Amino acid sequence: MVRNVLLAALISTFALFGALGSKDTKTTLVCLAVAFAAWALCVWRVSILNRRRNERNQAERLFNDHMRRNTRSMHRF
Repeated sequence: MVRNVLLAALISTFALFGALGSKDTKTTLVCLAVAFAAWALCVWRVSILNRRRNERNQAERLFNDHMRRNTRSMHRF
């Protein structure tokens, strides 16, 4: 996730410098759009990674609970 944020920061920094250095309105708007798109894609990618991590943690938690229940029932016999 840190890599995604750093990449978005790098891309948006270059795009913002391009927007500040440009005297053409169209180029400025394109550079600002690139900076916005970089952050939007970063947020989207990080949300996907978080969702997958939460699903994996939930599956691991369910598996651990299942194993705990089964080992207790095995010791009864």
